[in-house]
Amino acid sequence: MSIYERLHLRADAARLPCRRVRSGAPQGNGTIKRVALAAWGPVMDMWRAIFLIVSLGILTLDAIAQTPQELVQDAISKQQAGDLEGAVREYRQFLKMHPEAAGVRSNLGAALAGLGQFAEAITEYKVALKQAPATPGLRLNLALAYYKTGRISDAAAKLVKVHEDSPENNQAILLLGDCYLRMGQNKDVIRLLRPEHQKNPDDMAIVYLLGTALIRDHQVDEGQALVDRILRNGESAEARFMLGSAKMEASDFAGAREELAKAIALNPNLPGVHVLYAQTLQITAGPEEAQKEFKAELAIDSYNYMANLQMGAMLRQDQKFDEAKQYLTRALETRPGDFAVRYQLAAIALSEGKVDEARSELESIVKESPQFTEAHVSLSLAYFRLKRPGDGNREKSIVEKLTAEAQAKQPGVKAQ
Repeated sequence: MSIYERLHLRADAARLPCRRVRSGAPQGNGTIKRVALAAWGPVMDMWRAIFLIVSLGILTLDAIAQTPQELVQDAISKQQAGDLEGAVREYRQFLKMHPEAAGVRSNLGAALAGLGQFAEAITEYKVALKQAPATPGLRLNLALAYYKTGRISDAAAKLVKVHEDSPENNQAILLLGDCYLRMGQNKDVIRLLRPEHQKNPDDMAIVYLLGTALIRDHQVDEGQALVDRILRNGESAEARFMLGSAKMEASDFAGAREELAKAIALNPNLPGVHVLYAQTLQITAGPEEAQKEFKAELAIDSYNYMANLQMGAMLRQDQKFDEAKQYLTRALETRPGDFAVRYQLAAIALSEGKVDEARSELESIVKESPQFTEAHVSLSLAYFRLKRPGDGNREKSIVEKLTAEAQAKQPGVKAQ
């Protein structure tokens, strides 16, 4: 099992009271599913209330002897046996009668997540969390459901709270580190995982995430030391991936391409490896070869930000706007508000003749990111099309200034 697989095995099961059960449908080589069963405090409170009503003569035992209690017990039995669809049906029946039962609602969320119905699971978890905010593990389950649907920033926000409440929860730490890495927040990965690495220097999942973040943050020497730690345990796709990343940082594109090809040969399903390989191919081979690798990444992780962004950008250049928007919309789901994605969508609007819509978005982008040269270029074009030459010329001047500043920073350029 690879380091990355171990990382996700440890992150996939939230720390609710749980049992390991076999799914009714075959999953690879008999994968064991973890079905989280929520804390029973809210359910017991509900039953105490029911029996109080009975004791006061408002209800009879015959009226409640069958339905609610047997429904929920049968649902739990089905969930434990892997009949998740049956469990979902019975949990829902129970909740029609007792919508206040947060524990049962959390179980429903876990069953829905086990069926891959993460959007519905999120809805149930959110209601349960509102009803019982102190239930252990519920927030972590919600974060994991967000993660599975590519809502990485939402997952990270929940995990920050889990980490604050339970700083020793290793699952939350690893998953939060991975979220930060996917969002490109390398410094946050380093801040989170450096102290964890000091406490657990032999945890290879931490070593992998921390080393990758250090390399991407241009701290290549320290990152390389962590690569060496992984290599001591033998050849691995993760080590080759990290070496390829280090060579990319050093602009050794041919060397990076070679290392990443080795990583893919060792584990073609390692998340992120096809994206970085595609980026080397954009430089050393061409867009067609790169596009194949971006698609290979999306077959593994349909929410990979960079693969969606690059596919959208390439399709925009080919004037396949509707297809491009599908990829860009998904990239924006992973990184809400991202300038690069918003720029691509604005450029499509400009090409489609939606000039005022493009202008509005481009003005917002350059206000938030004044150094974004390409956005100023497109905004200048939009102003000229709207017959606003004064604004268009102002943007042209900004572009010339930013271009000159960028050229002055190039190696070998002497200051005048």
